[in-house]
Amino acid sequence: MNSLKKYLVFLILVGMSACQMFEKKPSENDQLFFGFYLGMKQQDFFDHCTELNKQQIITQGPGGTTSVEHRIKDKFSTEVSMRFFPTFIDYEIFEMPVTYSYIAWAPWNRQYWAEHLLEEVLEDYKKVYGDDFKLINHPTQGKVYYKIDGKRRINLFVKDEQFVQAVFTDLKVEERLKAEYQKSKTPDYHPN
Repeated sequence: MNSLKKYLVFLILVGMSACQMFEKKPSENDQLFFGFYLGMKQQDFFDHCTELNKQQIITQGPGGTTSVEHRIKDKFSTEVSMRFFPTFIDYEIFEMPVTYSYIAWAPWNRQYWAEHLLEEVLEDYKKVYGDDFKLINHPTQGKVYYKIDGKRRINLFVKDEQFVQAVFTDLKVEERLKAEYQKSKTPDYHPN
């Protein structure tokens, strides 16, 4: 191999090594909202929340440090509260449950019940995440709209009279957790 070829191979190897040192950028299918994404490191989540709070995009929601709230004023028929907080596995976002409710919700205000809000949230999700949500009738949750893009699954359903629930899940992590659980059920399993 002449010296030019050796030099080019060297540059390619150095470039590949340098690329591995930097974190992988999230793909479009990892994206959630407000710059959050599946696989985001726990500390990065908190740092990003701090920045969004400074910009007055989010606030601390009810429930102390385990609830983030965003008020949506101009997107739906009336003001809506969006609350979220992720589930972390290995200090990275594995799942992001999100609840939506009309600010004007009350048991006697049937026009502000979750069944009406689900239609509005679904239309918004179709604009943001794509129009190809599918519907299944779940035995306990009722109508569940879902979409799978690569490793990201989005489920959207009525949680109760007040709340619409969305759940963003990293399917690769979910598969790994299921496999680890099944392995732990075998008689010869010995955890490290």
